[in-house]
Amino acid sequence: MVARAKSPGRLGTGTGRARPLRILFLTQNFPPEIGAKAARLYELTRRLAARGHDVRVITAMPNYPTGKVFPGFRGRIRAEECINDVHVVRTWLRPSNSAQPFPRLVSYLTFLASSLLFGIRGTGRRDIVFIESPPLFLVLAGLLIGGIAKARIVMNVSDIWPETAVRAGLEMKGIPLHLMERLERLGYEKADLVTATTRTASDSIASRFPKVPTAVIPGGTDLELFRPERRSESLRQSLGVGEADFLVGYCGLHGLFQGLETVIGAAEKLRDNPRVRFVLVGDGPTKKTLVEVAMAAQLANVVFKDPIPKEQVGELVASFDVALVPLAAELPGTMPSKVYETLACGVPLVVTEGCEAARLVTDHGLGRTVGPLDVDALGRAIVDLLGDPAEIKRIRGDARRMARRYDLDGVARGAEATFLALVGDAPVGRPATY
Repeated sequence: MVARAKSPGRLGTGTGRARPLRILFLTQNFPPEIGAKAARLYELTRRLAARGHDVRVITAMPNYPTGKVFPGFRGRIRAEECINDVHVVRTWLRPSNSAQPFPRLVSYLTFLASSLLFGIRGTGRRDIVFIESPPLFLVLAGLLIGGIAKARIVMNVSDIWPETAVRAGLEMKGIPLHLMERLERLGYEKADLVTATTRTASDSIASRFPKVPTAVIPGGTDLELFRPERRSESLRQSLGVGEADFLVGYCGLHGLFQGLETVIGAAEKLRDNPRVRFVLVGDGPTKKTLVEVAMAAQLANVVFKDPIPKEQVGELVASFDVALVPLAAELPGTMPSKVYETLACGVPLVVTEGCEAARLVTDHGLGRTVGPLDVDALGRAIVDLLGDPAEIKRIRGDARRMARRYDLDGVARGAEATFLALVGDAPVGRPATY
């Protein structure tokens, strides 16, 4: 699908070079927070700034995934800093990592208010306001800021809410579904462009809102930071994993959507297999429960580790024999960012069916897919890969080649072209390679 343009126009200034854009990103998550959203936006913003654009970010005081404001930011209402030429403004919120909806709602609403009260000071005119969703409450702030800044509005959908929450069976009590649906519709109808991270998600939005202009800005990976050569036997040994052991790893949020209880169940099924070892690295609202369940079952084949700096994640993932990308339900259009990193490291994947990552794995033979929350299927997939070293070797090469399609520098160039086309009133199309 090609997005609609408001009128025919020229890209850039007509001088043969694209003019610098003034872009404001509005997001609740940004480094030093960890997680897919923060990492993706950081990589995009710094690359756009490096290409000469004036990039500004309004975000919350860092607190994710622990639900506690990080040291150095506590007790502050507003903070400013420059990160790799990106001007970052942080504002207060009531943080929460609760699995219950009401504390999350309070967190969303307090950042909505503070971003408007304290975030827009000094923003000035902008060409583009980029709203990262979810949470959908940022639509309200983004539209108001966009009006003040006289900017074009880009609503970026990393997960299609509230549909994703409903599919995952999350309790919506305290966050009325009809309110979420109205915010979703408001964002789509008022935005000049709606972007998604996958074509499937973009098609889903376009099918329900055919008048909405859409484009794709995919996730990606740093091919230098994530590469097979970073595999480390010393790191594996620090996890209690021998050279002949088969390390099954998960690195990321321990949250409501991940269904990590399935991993613990598979570990229990495979507890008598002397070669299979599991490591789960990260934090989040379900981690405490997962640790308690593993301890109660006396699972000696499972190791939990705290989050690590992004610079070390490449070494960790490259040291896996298989990487897990579990989800609690079928979530069409979802492509977890860890998929790109795993591919770049040349590591086979086991992913949950019903998401974009599963289609990629199936179409290109990059691992195995299993049903949501299917403990037995997950166990069988791991044993299947363990017993086929030749396939593991083949996947390693194919995965790295696939990852080159998602190089972050290319993703940033595509986003830049999309933004310039939008500002120049030229038709906006989705990159053909995604």
